Amino acid sequence: MFNKLTNLMAATALILVPVTAVAEELVLTSEVPATHWKTGYMEEFGRLVEEKTGGDLTVSIFTAGQLYTDQDALAALGTGGVHMVWPVSVRLETVVPAVGVMNLPFGLSDEAMLNSCFNSGLSNMVSDLVAPSGLEVLGLLRAADLFFISHDIEMNGLDDLADTKVRITGGKVLLDTMRSIGVSPISMSASEMSTALAQGAIDAVFTSPAGWAKILGTTGAYGFRVPGLSLATYSVVVDKAWMEALPQDQQDAITSSIAEVAGSQWLASKASGEENIASMTAQGTVFVEADAAERARWATLVEGTAQEFLENNPEAVAAYADLKVSCNVE
Repeated sequence: MFNKLTNLMAATALILVPVTAVAEELVLTSEVPATHWKTGYMEEFGRLVEEKTGGDLTVSIFTAGQLYTDQDALAALGTGGVHMVWPVSVRLETVVPAVGVMNLPFGLSDEAMLNSCFNSGLSNMVSDLVAPSGLEVLGLLRAADLFFISHDIEMNGLDDLADTKVRITGGKVLLDTMRSIGVSPISMSASEMSTALAQGAIDAVFTSPAGWAKILGTTGAYGFRVPGLSLATYSVVVDKAWMEALPQDQQDAITSSIAEVAGSQWLASKASGEENIASMTAQGTVFVEADAAERARWATLVEGTAQEFLENNPEAVAAYADLKVSCNVE
């Protein structure tokens, strides 16, 4: 009888002990520093998610490659070590080469991406391409109209870049584009490019205005842009299985928060990029933009890249063309 009474009291005590729910954690990693504008949008995303879930889902952000580079983070999705990463979209070409359709030279424009039909359609198209690898793309953000930055080469046209070693973000399409203009492309993370440029390991960097202002600084004394050559995007990539295992309200909080961030980001990013360029020139750096004749010269040289991609990825090219037609995009 005593033992029965003791067991009953113990069971009752267990029932009366309050159970504290453990918040789910979303681990978001990035290779850019905390000062980069992308980090600000990540922080905004985290705040929105935590507000919408009442703290049941928290967002932990690891910047400057302290946890993973963006490329390594893509490979780590599905392991539980990271749940989300916002890489430059060219990095998804290592997962599915056909994603390169949106990275073709002179292929993507601000006007097209400001068309909501085309923007959402392209995001869904890329997400479908990477889905077999366990990934899901929740949206596309504007990175920049990329351009060249050098420490000691004053660039005014194609001839000034002949036989140079240039850091790029990666991706076969961009590698092929650089080779078509006589440049030797070198893929490396954002965290490594400043030291490499300063030490002369590379001659130039192909990056964004934010990369110039926030990472390279005046180490990059000269800038040169060919408008429209490479309008880069960030893909918001999540571990598909992890996402689908979340309660529906938490999934909704994530997707709606990304939509809110992306809604105003495109135009803000474009304006911020021009402000960064102005800030750098105010510090004594030199920035040159190619004129129409020089731009046409570049367009002719990179035609082979687009043709090779078409031959290797006809279905993706056809789907991309159909999307432009259906959304009335030039």
